[in-house]
Amino acid sequence: MKKAIIAMFAVVAFAGSAFAAAQDSYEYKGGSQGKVAFPHKAHMKLGCTKCHEGNSKKIAMNKSVGHDKLCWKCHKEMKKGPAKCGECHKK
Repeated sequence: MKKAIIAMFAVVAFAGSAFAAAQDSYEYKGGSQGKVAFPHKAHMKLGCTKCHEGNSKKIAMNKSVGHDKLCWKCHKEMKKGPAKCGECHKK
């Protein structure tokens, strides 16, 4: 019983530190089209696993992730959020 309580405390402490470490927003280079601002806090309501697989590690952002694997793909599926280049990329 004591071990279970300690384990539960450790999980809660870790989860709290993961949320505390997250920024409200991030900015990515975005290539020749211009920078891309990512409002992380606004996306947190979807749940971490929507973007992060298995844990809350920082995602290595690149064109493939932004277009094919996560961002644009999700916006199209949900029919919500930016869907055109200039709506995400700002020069």
